[in-house]
Amino acid sequence: MDQAVAKRLIRNKKRLMISELAESDDRQRIFVIQPNPPLAWSTLFRVFAAMAVFILGIGIACVMVGLPLVLPFAGAEVLVLGVAFYLSAVRGSVREVIRILDSAVIYEAGRATPVVTRTFQRQWTRVVLEQSHGDWYPGRLLLRSHGRQLELGRFLEEKERQHLGLQLQSALQRDVLKMHSYTNSISADRCRGLEHGA
Repeated sequence: MDQAVAKRLIRNKKRLMISELAESDDRQRIFVIQPNPPLAWSTLFRVFAAMAVFILGIGIACVMVGLPLVLPFAGAEVLVLGVAFYLSAVRGSVREVIRILDSAVIYEAGRATPVVTRTFQRQWTRVVLEQSHGDWYPGRLLLRSHGRQLELGRFLEEKERQHLGLQLQSALQRDVLKMHSYTNSISADRCRGLEHGA
């Protein structure tokens, strides 16, 4: 089920930078992080085709007036433009999924399927927001547990990173408080049982 849920979430087409998905069983909290969405593939192709026709048209016009060396450079420019559009679209389709379960925090990242998966024990996991030493560099949002750390949302802006950090801390603390209140109620019930038995 874990892989199926992760694949479904990673293919989610919501256009938000950070979104929290509610599960019906209320036993897990799921956060999906994604960069600003790029243009749709069809729109991107139309823009690329229009630019390529324009650039190659200039190259062909130059060949017709006696400047044949312009055409190879125009072709190279179209090739570089195509590669840049493709890489931009690929990077824009990456998703990070963070699932907070009863006993684990699971991080998965990928495009169509999870490529990176990390699991942390929930009780020992801490959310850390490291501030940068200067205005030029962004801060870092980290999950830490047992000497391991993982950076989240590198593509987020500073305010979004801080907001996500607060959301994750709240989710972890709320779950801990629920577990403590449940444990305390069980302990109180046991104590009452011992008093009645004595």
